[in-house]
Amino acid sequence: MRNFTPNIQFKYLKYWCQLGICLIIFLDFGFTFAYADQRSPELRKLFSDLKSTGSQKYGDEIASKIWQIWTTHSYDTALSKQMQMGIELMQSGQLRAANAVFTNVISQDNEFAEAWNKRATVLFFLGEFERAKLDIAKTLELENNHFGALAGLGMVEIHLGNPKAALRAYRRATLINPHLKDVKQAILRLEKELKGLPT
Repeated sequence: MRNFTPNIQFKYLKYWCQLGICLIIFLDFGFTFAYADQRSPELRKLFSDLKSTGSQKYGDEIASKIWQIWTTHSYDTALSKQMQMGIELMQSGQLRAANAVFTNVISQDNEFAEAWNKRATVLFFLGEFERAKLDIAKTLELENNHFGALAGLGMVEIHLGNPKAALRAYRRATLINPHLKDVKQAILRLEKELKGLPT
């Protein structure tokens, strides 16, 4: 598929991050979690708190903690550092290099959900929507509460011309994280566009 121009890449990068997919951009990996990434037992309570709090500020803080856990490998600090490098490459527009880094991380641990999610993000920026969708599916297989991947799926479905599927993905994302303001706005826009049509 064709690549986006740099301006378009950064336009979508900004929006992608607004949807909560890239909340963790630069991390200090001088620390490790005993059980981090999607395998962390800490996530269960965080997801519960995320859903129950009525505070946007506290919800954003919880979501940030979740992203930090997701992006930190459960036992391999080298993979955590590679993830950070890949994110920085993606942020600087070096998408092919970022794709190679995330692919390498996946090759070393194909159960590291966030590596699949980050590669899906890169593929989205490259305009490779079907491949991005496959990586999102793998992310959700490993972490079914990944609200970022679901929000990303919504964007992918929009670009594939599937607004009803996008709406379903966005709604699923907000069921897990009701504090995704931009996703909620996207839902309202889609509901208005699809009014009167079965969803």
